[in-house]
Amino acid sequence: MSPTPKIAIACGGTGGHIAPALALAELAAARFGHDCVQFLCTGNEVERGMLDASGFSFIALPVSRPRATLRSKATTVITTAMAVPAARRALKHFGAHGLVCAGGYASLPGALAASLMRLPVVALESNAVPGRVTRAVSRVASVCFAHMPLTQVLSCRVEVRGNPVRQAFLKPPQRREACNALGLDADLPTLLVVGGSQGARAINDAVLADAPEFAHWRSRLNLLHLTGAADAERAESVWRGAGIRYRVAAFTHNMATWMAASDLALTRAGAGSIAELLVMGVPMLLVPYPHAADDHQRANAHWVGSCGAGVVVPQDSLTPARIDELVQRLLLNAPACAAGREAALAAARPLAAREILECVLAEFGISERGPAADFTKRAA
Repeated sequence: MSPTPKIAIACGGTGGHIAPALALAELAAARFGHDCVQFLCTGNEVERGMLDASGFSFIALPVSRPRATLRSKATTVITTAMAVPAARRALKHFGAHGLVCAGGYASLPGALAASLMRLPVVALESNAVPGRVTRAVSRVASVCFAHMPLTQVLSCRVEVRGNPVRQAFLKPPQRREACNALGLDADLPTLLVVGGSQGARAINDAVLADAPEFAHWRSRLNLLHLTGAADAERAESVWRGAGIRYRVAAFTHNMATWMAASDLALTRAGAGSIAELLVMGVPMLLVPYPHAADDHQRANAHWVGSCGAGVVVPQDSLTPARIDELVQRLLLNAPACAAGREAALAAARPLAAREILECVLAEFGISERGPAADFTKRAA
């Protein structure tokens, strides 16, 4: 094996694309040092925050974010083409053995540049419905490593291996330790509400409207509520008045501790959150974002439901009465709570990052063949 593999990773646009790429990069860096990874991204605020904190170097490509207007879409096409030479220079200067495309609009110029240089290209797809960029990249990629079975055919082979998650979620604190750190009663079950994601005001509104019922459960459960900046003050006031054990935050950099303290999560159906909750053994009440591209969150949620690790709750069905029913059935019922945890752990793929890294090294010609996949086909 080469003493220092050079793995370029193209991703960006949202944290959901960066998180699995960072998990893969962290594992590679632990084996070969931080110099073995180079990121290609757009350099937006989210990316800079996550990558600067990780210590990995990155090259910002001048790609415009696609929006709904025709003008914006045309600008993205033009800037993508203009970014290909910059990506090619970055790959050449880094001495890349190949490129991993983790999704987002920054992946495409990187993939085109790598293809022109005849470098191997592999894709990561976190969602059940492959995104437009993944579908495009699959034309030049040798393989796509998927989080879950895909709903659409790709031009390359597909191997379902799970979604890479960061080490913090693989080695979390014990539940009692996490509860103590958050000021909760470790002897009570904990509901985690994640209302700080895209379009999640509906989740916050529904849960806060159910505060009177939660007040009746004050001696039976804890509540953790990530609200997003707009609703933090409102939620703090409501839960204080309900008299329950709770913790509210607009956001947290310590999500692993929040999940470690939790026994059930009410959340959107983003692929990254699903992967993290599964490896932590937290079953889910999944409220797919109804305006997600290609309705991919609904497909994600139904896959979790098919594994027995969650219940799908359409946004228009998220009422206080429905929340009451599910909390009583899945959180306050100890046997059901334990069964949900077992199902989540059974569906988890904690070795995804390790398996994918071995396969990436093999695809790049740096090592022998990686571990066999559960199954391999063009559409999982």
